[in-house]
Amino acid sequence: MTKISYYILNEDTIEARTRFAVKFVRQSYRKGLDLHCHVATEPEAQNLDQLLWDDPDSFIPHEIDRGNTPKAPVGISWQDPAERHGVLVNLGGALPPWFSQFDHLVEIVVQNSDVLKTTRANWKKLKFDGYPITQHDLRS
Repeated sequence: MTKISYYILNEDTIEARTRFAVKFVRQSYRKGLDLHCHVATEPEAQNLDQLLWDDPDSFIPHEIDRGNTPKAPVGISWQDPAERHGVLVNLGGALPPWFSQFDHLVEIVVQNSDVLKTTRANWKKLKFDGYPITQHDLRS
């Protein structure tokens, strides 16, 4: 069964959510994990791609997955990924129908009404379907 983790941040901006995602990806990559970052749109994928390149002290091999088999350990896409394993970081809103094909689903929650609405709906669906959810409340 897919492991589910919710990271709840005190910040209220999409930028804070994306920064946390970059930090999470960096830490997970250093642990040797494969990741897929699911976003809602191609511009969001390009933004995340740029942020992963911007840190001069930490190279994270990644690529935008356009339906081909990714060669990098970190993929970014707004579409169904070519490969489904490892960690799925969902920044795309509603749960993708294929999320359970990953070992671990990560939801990052900021105090933004749109994000709260979708992540709460995702939480309810996951709970209803019997997934155990680990909550990491980082607001304090």
